[in-house]
Amino acid sequence: MELTSVHAALVLLVVVGGAVGASSVADLGGGESLTVEGTDAATSPDGDAAFEVRTTLNNTGSANVTRTVALVVEDDANASFTADERTVTLAPGETRQLTLSAPRDALTAGEYEYALDDETGTLAAGTVALDPSVFAVSEADADPVVRGDEGAVAATVANDGDFRGVRTVELRLDRDGDGAFDDAETVATRSPTLRPGGEASVRFAVPTEELEPGRYAYRVEAAGGAREGTLVVHRPASLRVEAASMTTDAVRGDRFEGSVTLRNVGDVPGTETVRLDGPTEAFGWNRTVTLAGNETAALSFDAATGGLDRGNYSVAVATGNDSASETLRVRESFLKVADVDGSESADVDDDVGFTARVSNIGDAAANETVEHRIDLDGDDDPETVTGNRTVTLAPGERTTVEFAIAADDRERFTDRDLLGTHVYGVYTEDTNATGVVVVRDYYSGGGGSDSSPSPSDEAETVSKDAITQEKYGLDYDEVSGETAEQVDELYERQPFANGLAVTEVLTREEIARQEFGLDVERNDDFDFTSIDVETQQEIEAAFDAQFESGDGDRIESWDELARAEFNSEYEALTESQQATIRERYDEQFE
Repeated sequence: MELTSVHAALVLLVVVGGAVGASSVADLGGGESLTVEGTDAATSPDGDAAFEVRTTLNNTGSANVTRTVALVVEDDANASFTADERTVTLAPGETRQLTLSAPRDALTAGEYEYALDDETGTLAAGTVALDPSVFAVSEADADPVVRGDEGAVAATVANDGDFRGVRTVELRLDRDGDGAFDDAETVATRSPTLRPGGEASVRFAVPTEELEPGRYAYRVEAAGGAREGTLVVHRPASLRVEAASMTTDAVRGDRFEGSVTLRNVGDVPGTETVRLDGPTEAFGWNRTVTLAGNETAALSFDAATGGLDRGNYSVAVATGNDSASETLRVRESFLKVADVDGSESADVDDDVGFTARVSNIGDAAANETVEHRIDLDGDDDPETVTGNRTVTLAPGERTTVEFAIAADDRERFTDRDLLGTHVYGVYTEDTNATGVVVVRDYYSGGGGSDSSPSPSDEAETVSKDAITQEKYGLDYDEVSGETAEQVDELYERQPFANGLAVTEVLTREEIARQEFGLDVERNDDFDFTSIDVETQQEIEAAFDAQFESGDGDRIESWDELARAEFNSEYEALTESQQATIRERYDEQFE
């Protein structure tokens, strides 16, 4: 807005903003004197008035004065109208302030002349300029933002014009850093509505997904002025593995150990979980870590390797965005037992000796206990420990271990414990091997039964009760039907080969369990047909080798049937002949 003053008769100089011109005294006649002082004009920031003219009237005469004062406005086309008027009466010596206004809705932006008139003429005159709505940015600010989050620039916009208006305000961001704010760098616009002199806060959203972390100049611009500032885009929090150390070689059972140094490569604090990934649940270590921007932290971890077999395993320590891995080699000793040996039969009054070859076939040194065990309760599971040895072997080394059941060790083993057929074994933590020993009474040559064959009477037939008592500790009528059939067969096929005693002769059930490791319980209903045919043939051959006679053989093998049918071994038959033999063989079990 701009105001200037013009002079006419009895006119004061008028300056907007409160400047006061020289006063004039008008002689109104009849002894009346009216002084017009301090006239000025000013635009109005709000309300219905576009501008106001204020003046002071002073009655310096001796009589009352009554006047009607009018505000007359004239535009640049010399068209005029009375915008406002007031009728006042002043007593002698009275001073009165008077304000008249021009309505906003009757005016537009432009320059106007105005005058204060009464019936005597013009009291004061001047010029006023009314501006259109003009927006200017008075303040602008932006808080730092993390890349990926939505940033914001806040600005305060003011209407410096004399009329209400809607104007566009733009935010531009110098993305390329060239110091210029191009049209293509306009991020957002806002169009507030403001009254004259009014202010408004506007907010501009700034997407940051495509902005690299750094500092970006911005400019909030309106037609009447602009403000510039800097938007800081921070690196988001991200915990990275700066360094890691982990065990790469361990003997099974050792502790796996490691450490990791984490760094938050972002500019702002962040919280993440760092975890250990490995081959078993024992490696399920994790920690939740909070770090400030560029802060580091060192952590340690460990895990058990007892659940790992020998081999190579991948192990990694990881955050959400980074990881470090190593290959863990797990070595272990492995003591293999082989070449178990001992007397097939022994007298109860003698030491009973056993040996075994133990080899470390693993890739780590071994220092372990090797045990000798023997079955004394007749379930063919050696569980009684008779002795142990500590063996120290490097990878690839082997040694022979020796054990003995001493004849005079009667505090642990009585004659009753030892007499009979026993499965024994040599055991390590990794493997075992077993054998069978028959312990006899020197005087009877058997397991202690008077009905067993003696050295002087080997052809004497052993009774069925004697067989079941010697082998099972039961009378004949107490064993299962399947076991009774096998006892019948032993009984019928006497004499035994090579002077074997009753306790040394094995049924098919015992051969299957002791020599082939099949899951056949003692005195169980043994289903011979449940095992594969080839193994049946091997069991049958081992069984037949115990007798001097084939009489009473309730199961004929392929070879026995082939010799009886074709006078040939089974393997020498044609395919058709072999099929015939297999049919004959199966018919035995129907």
